[in-house]
Amino acid sequence: MASAGPYSELEYLILAMVGEGVNSGYAMRKEMNRMRGGRWSAESGSVYRVLRRLQADGLLGDAKKVGVPNRERSEYQLTRAGEALLNSWLTFPPDRTELGFLVDPIRTRSYFLPRLPHAEQGRVIKTWMQENKRFIEDLEREVAAVGDHPLRKVAYQNLVFLAEARQEWLKKMAATHKGLPASESAKVLETTEAKS
Repeated sequence: MASAGPYSELEYLILAMVGEGVNSGYAMRKEMNRMRGGRWSAESGSVYRVLRRLQADGLLGDAKKVGVPNRERSEYQLTRAGEALLNSWLTFPPDRTELGFLVDPIRTRSYFLPRLPHAEQGRVIKTWMQENKRFIEDLEREVAAVGDHPLRKVAYQNLVFLAEARQEWLKKMAATHKGLPASESAKVLETTEAKS
């Protein structure tokens, strides 16, 4: 074993996909894009680096080559150790730091929204709400198309729930913005300009 643990969520995700029969790098990247979460890099370099590490750590068996010559792909299988680690990861609850990892690019941008003029802030919030609403509609179509196991369907619904919660939060942000006098934005801009 090369570097046995600790493992990242991406490494557990790839281990779980191999366990589910998604066992080539290309198929994994395709599935990661379908899952949408946005937390995992579907770049081929990331996937293959993880596969090599899991293989070096004895969690994946030697890759077998499948397909026609010059178009072969490597397919991976879980070892007993990989199966045991995967089951352990699935059965133990996430720790507090994992639960707190809620990345939202709109939330990050909203911290700096006061830098914009008041009218522009309102326009930006409205645009975010429109985009998020379209995103919710797309997610709902995707959830409807997931026809396999009911628990997997509910897992996908998590993204819908998060997007719906974001929409409610954006409504609150819009209402707060409406209640702010335009002079509040001017104060932030003046402070920023004075510092530079």
